[in-house]
Amino acid sequence: MSTSVFPDAESLSYVDLLSYIEEVNRCPGGKRTIRDIIVRSQIESGSRILEIGSNTGFTSIEIAKLKDCSITGIDVNSQAVKKSTEILQKEPKFIQDRVNFQVADASNLPFEDETFDLIVTGGANTFIPDEQRAKALTEYKRVLKPYGFLSVTNLFYNSKIPDNLLNKMSVILGFKVKPWTKYYWLKLLLNAGLELYTYEDKKMRSRPEKVVKDYVEKLVYNSPALENAPDNIKESYQEKWFNIMKVFNENHKYLSFMAVLLRKNHTSEQQELFIEEDVIDPWNIDGQNFW
Repeated sequence: MSTSVFPDAESLSYVDLLSYIEEVNRCPGGKRTIRDIIVRSQIESGSRILEIGSNTGFTSIEIAKLKDCSITGIDVNSQAVKKSTEILQKEPKFIQDRVNFQVADASNLPFEDETFDLIVTGGANTFIPDEQRAKALTEYKRVLKPYGFLSVTNLFYNSKIPDNLLNKMSVILGFKVKPWTKYYWLKLLLNAGLELYTYEDKKMRSRPEKVVKDYVEKLVYNSPALENAPDNIKESYQEKWFNIMKVFNENHKYLSFMAVLLRKNHTSEQQELFIEEDVIDPWNIDGQNFW
């Protein structure tokens, strides 16, 4: 088969590349996190759920396997939406009936006020430009029903990261990556006027290089898009994806992720004074910008 039918691996952006080879792109914590979101939000069958930054559709489809809900996944990248729709078609009809994907901008959501019972979002918030993040959170709050929940699963830096690694991450992702701490993200979320309902964080771990290599090789050689590609094409994709995963793996040495559930209250509440040791105090979070 002519190699011209396969895009040059080096020409593809990170998101386009992972969409093309169908990398699952799980949220931090994968199915364990998704299960916990469903449990903690106490979401019921028939609820309406919005996923911000649905990428290749893993989270939305997994939620549909757990709950009979109406789930809309949005992503600003049209290739990711196209691929997630294709992946959805492989599922049973009852899953397909629960989920839909569409192209949309998180900072300008095409939905009516108070539409959703639950909004789920993860790494997409990092891809939103700094100056638009507050507006995006205003949009999340707008389309949530009263006492609806916003679930945020966001990576953050738990220790000082070398500048050269930040630069490598910036080149791969296509925007300037900064050493954002958990308090940066928490302040941003709380400034949107949402209640911090539950919070926990967990450290990521770096994997042995052999594990990363084996993962990349299996992913590329089992990719439906590259099924009929000659070996030299597969090798070029494998090399590029391994170089990306190698940087990500190094980055994980400095990363944790937060699993945050925030609630849209309808009436104001008095602040809580007496809290447990090691619990984040959302009313006195200013100044807590340490690692």
